[in-house]
Amino acid sequence: MLDGKKSSILLVLEILKEYSDEDHFVTQQFIIDKIDSRYGLTFERKSIAASISLLQELDYEIVKGPRGGYALISRLFDPTEVQFVTDALFSSRAIPGKEAADLSKRIQSTLSVHQRANYNYIYKTPQINRTESKEVFWAIDTMHEGIKRGKRISFQYKSYDEHGKETLRNGGHRYIVSPYYLVSNNGFYYLICNYREKYRPINVFRVDCMTNLQIEEEWPIKPLSSIKGAEDFDIAKYMNEHLYMLGGETVDATLRIDQPWAIQRLRDWFGNKARLIEKDGVLRAKIRCNEDSLFFWILQYGDEFTLLEPEPLVQRLREHLKKQNEKYGVSYGTEEPI
Repeated sequence: MLDGKKSSILLVLEILKEYSDEDHFVTQQFIIDKIDSRYGLTFERKSIAASISLLQELDYEIVKGPRGGYALISRLFDPTEVQFVTDALFSSRAIPGKEAADLSKRIQSTLSVHQRANYNYIYKTPQINRTESKEVFWAIDTMHEGIKRGKRISFQYKSYDEHGKETLRNGGHRYIVSPYYLVSNNGFYYLICNYREKYRPINVFRVDCMTNLQIEEEWPIKPLSSIKGAEDFDIAKYMNEHLYMLGGETVDATLRIDQPWAIQRLRDWFGNKARLIEKDGVLRAKIRCNEDSLFFWILQYGDEFTLLEPEPLVQRLREHLKKQNEKYGVSYGTEEPI
């Protein structure tokens, strides 16, 4: 049972949160009516006025409107912040549609009912291609717990067979890894970790593909500083160099910029890490990038850039394009595809 006198300040605050904002002011009578209809409690105007005054003393930004009424202006999140987070949820493929919609509703609950009306499009989230994994949040929580306690985690990794049926990679093999970082990239969550040093120092696994996670109590995390090739690991540098979160070597590359607008593309992906050089009237860019990521990036933006070096990657690109030309019945005689 609610005690009217003790609960009045909280109930007034709830009504102000729900129905008022900088564009909508509510009267004391409106607050009285809402509390009565919601909670079955009756207050007098002087009690509402006293609650508002006390809330203002407690640093709640409650202002009086030019035509009367009151509005709660300060919020946990302002509308711009809510829009940013909501858009991120809407576009993310790492979170199942229902969970994204539920989470967005909770975030939007910090706004008034009038402000929430601007976010109806979030209910379309189940309609876009996204993961169907229900384990994502639990997996993230397990990984955070493992990192916090300094323990390795293990999991099985989902894949698909030739019939499109979900299966487990390597016959259900259990991967035991030292987890270091969780990152979001291109709409998916990835775990950056160490699996087996003899193959490569740093490995990447997609979180929504993991299943049956558990913390390995007997296996402490390997310190990054003890892993050959990862002694000076820098997460920001790694993210900048691994555009598509692929493993493998990082290379120094030179690109020829073939279109004037391509510089914007370069900045979008590499920021100020891309060094521009003009020689003999030709504009080039020096970048450092994961080799596999750069290979697929060049295929994506081949109309805007030409890869000049490193030569092994140029040759790999030539061979790939030659095979693609043959696949689609295109022949250029003795000319190279690029």
